[in-house]
Amino acid sequence: MTLLINCSDRNKARILFFVYSLMLLYFDNEFSFMIFNLFLAFVALELSYVLPLFTIKSKSEIPISILVYTVFVLLSPNIFYVVTDLIHLKSFSFNFWETLERSEWWHFFILTTGVMIAVFYYHLMIQQIRSVTKQSKWGPLLLLIFIVLGSIGIYIGRFLRFHSVHVFTEPFSIVKQFLSSLTTDSILFITWISLLQLLVVWIFPKERKE
Repeated sequence: MTLLINCSDRNKARILFFVYSLMLLYFDNEFSFMIFNLFLAFVALELSYVLPLFTIKSKSEIPISILVYTVFVLLSPNIFYVVTDLIHLKSFSFNFWETLERSEWWHFFILTTGVMIAVFYYHLMIQQIRSVTKQSKWGPLLLLIFIVLGSIGIYIGRFLRFHSVHVFTEPFSIVKQFLSSLTTDSILFITWISLLQLLVVWIFPKERKE
């Protein structure tokens, strides 16, 4: 137990992913899609930890660095996307004035746990981005741009129903449909999700002492 408490944040992230996935596989079928969603979030988080290895130090490293950073930016929205999975609670009535329906609150526990793990992942990812951009005077601006791009990615995934793989197979179709779908409501959604991410960035400290 002491080892679990004192393990690094990165190891905590790994333990949470595998324990949560096993719990869903064994106990729950209603929200089994959360395994895949959290897997994509976990992949994006793990990729963020290798970003410092691809900092450009010479011209020969530029192509591979651009490739790694591009793939990371494209996959990164999958982390905060999990937070929007809270909408699936709408399938339950939660008529708590009449009774406590155990199955409803079990599913509330399952879904909320996944969202909390995703927020933890998001915090760790932001730490990695800060570590990469801390030497640049443009760091805060780059972080803001990253957050807005992530919100756009979440909108595309949630409402246009494109998945991460489509970024590589149908990039022009995504851009075309995104631009044609822009309305006041979609812009407000992107703004609100950006504000939620900024709130997480502000609430959690810049560095965590292990």
